[in-house]
Amino acid sequence: MSTIKIYGTPGSRAMRTLWMAEELRREVGLSYELVPTHFMKDAKQPAFLAINPNGRVPAMDDDGFVLFESLAINLYLAKANPVSVLAPRDLREDALATQWSMWALTELEDNIIALVARHPNIAMLPPDEKIEAEAQAKLARPLKVLDQHLSSRDWLVAERFTVADLNVAGVIALSTFIQYDLSPYPAVKKWFEAATARPAFAAVRAM
Repeated sequence: MSTIKIYGTPGSRAMRTLWMAEELRREVGLSYELVPTHFMKDAKQPAFLAINPNGRVPAMDDDGFVLFESLAINLYLAKANPVSVLAPRDLREDALATQWSMWALTELEDNIIALVARHPNIAMLPPDEKIEAEAQAKLARPLKVLDQHLSSRDWLVAERFTVADLNVAGVIALSTFIQYDLSPYPAVKKWFEAATARPAFAAVRAM
């Protein structure tokens, strides 16, 4: 079995892929290696641009097969390890995992990043009350959708934690850097706390 290389750092979007890899390491013995790659420095260098010309992390190299985009990598890893409980069991679970992963990117991520990047704890961008207020307002709608979906179930697409849960929780996990309050969405809060209580998540956070 080859060792999968994951380029990035735990403090970036690579956290999601490291979380997935760590889940699979614990469950099915996946071998992976973190290649430390800072998203603002190393990712802009020619060596990494040859791997991901977008200059963003994470990227993955699985025995010469290179893939970028964190949630796409996670879907690949799930389906490459079909015995895992995280992997889709059938075509419908596969479609739903893809649906929720794309939803997390289109409905949640940009607005979470708008808040995180301007928060005093991070300060990658200067504060902007208008942008932050708009991001807060835009987040409310999809979080209500997610809350309604989870109000009668424990997990997103099946009666178990799957790659769909990991991908969506991985996007929301960015908000923990600013202690974003999920209490207005009790079903989301319960689900997110259950997802991030998993030992693999804690292991990645401790890297």
